[in-house]
Amino acid sequence: MRFLFKILQLSFLLLLVESAGSPGLAAELPKTAELVMFIAHADVPPYYLNTAQARGNGILMDVLRAVVKPLGYTATPRLLPDRRGWRMLEHGGVDIYATAKEWVAAPERFLWTDAFMPNEDVLLYPATSTLRYTGPKSLYGKTVAGIRGFFYPALAGHFGPGGITRLDTTSPQALLELLRLGRADAALVNRTEILWMFRNLPNLQPTLFRIDETPVGTAEFRFLFPRGRGWEPFIDLFNGRLREMKRDGSLKAILDLYR
Repeated sequence: MRFLFKILQLSFLLLLVESAGSPGLAAELPKTAELVMFIAHADVPPYYLNTAQARGNGILMDVLRAVVKPLGYTATPRLLPDRRGWRMLEHGGVDIYATAKEWVAAPERFLWTDAFMPNEDVLLYPATSTLRYTGPKSLYGKTVAGIRGFFYPALAGHFGPGGITRLDTTSPQALLELLRLGRADAALVNRTEILWMFRNLPNLQPTLFRIDETPVGTAEFRFLFPRGRGWEPFIDLFNGRLREMKRDGSLKAILDLYR
């Protein structure tokens, strides 16, 4: 019944918008619906902030709330273990997640919004290193640290004997420690995340490290919804709001808070 009500409610919202022909009517949409956003434990600052000063905020929640509030929706985060969160997305309990299509097996299983921000995986070196990334083969014979369970498409076929030695750990802070101790020649990091850490965690001593300017991989963050629950009309409205936020600069203003 909850899903049937949601479908009927969304159809009504579409009728309101189409009949009015004006985005100004967004304020008249009902404000009782709630979107539950699955946040995996792997989603780290600044994508999700869980500190006393900024609990439940971060890029993902800030963008989501800015998009859906004029559509009459609230957005609530729910932290879940990765596997459980994906099961609940497909079978019920949470409504939405943010990731890139390139990182999801069989992405056609889900409904996707338009992209809302770029993602860049880059290499981080000790400041004294002379390494430069010119392609996967420039890392052959080197040890590259990454996050356990993360998939790095551009390098996936190059890890192993005769190629790149992959060394896994559990957090960005641990990646930096491996570099500092000389146990890895380079670390795979997210550009947005590492720059945020360097600005907000001064104990990390950013002068000890150097970021390669050439991305190892690029992707686009999107929100995804499960199929079979009638989200298609809502995604049309969602994408309309994203386009509006891109035009008026409000999306850029949110992203700039974390750059």
